[in-house]
Amino acid sequence: MIFSAAILAAAMSAAPAFAAGWAPEVNTDTLAAIKLPAAPAPAKASPRDGQNYSGAEELLVKEFGVTGITMDIPESEVMRQDIYYSNTFCFEQAMRQALSAVLENYKNPTSPLAKTLGELGALQTPTKSELKKARRKVLKLLNSPSSHISIVRPYKHNQPLAGETVEKNWIFYLNLGGNPYWAIVDRSGEKAPYVYGSN
Repeated sequence: MIFSAAILAAAMSAAPAFAAGWAPEVNTDTLAAIKLPAAPAPAKASPRDGQNYSGAEELLVKEFGVTGITMDIPESEVMRQDIYYSNTFCFEQAMRQALSAVLENYKNPTSPLAKTLGELGALQTPTKSELKKARRKVLKLLNSPSSHISIVRPYKHNQPLAGETVEKNWIFYLNLGGNPYWAIVDRSGEKAPYVYGSN
């Protein structure tokens, strides 16, 4: 018994010597000296990243061939708008109509297609070949990693300039080539979808 007590006493007296090589004492000075790396910026999600509503990703990729654009269309927001507002059709149908308006609607002079037609020098009533060329350019813009599409939330940023409300419309905000656009799809289906930008 005396022998084991002696061993324990020797081990206890040697403990500080062993511990000295392990880790520093934890106190306010050592905690203040710790430098934590900054959190990385969140990566922008593209249609193939699986970070957005899968129906939106699938629609962009399979129906429109758009894989490069960044997205902010979370499933939680899609479900919330589907449940809380009166809709005559689903989100996928609304997004399909919105993207079709982006690629086909040139009646509003601030729409992406109208602006592209203007850059090509097309007159008020473009020819089929001018329309085809302009659509290709807009589709190329949609496919750019610098472009972005998001679903507009009520009372949040990127609200449409003309005052349309989320309660009555599915609203998509797009940033194409540094220019903001809004694609509006009436939830009741009574008005045709349309798209416009800021001058």
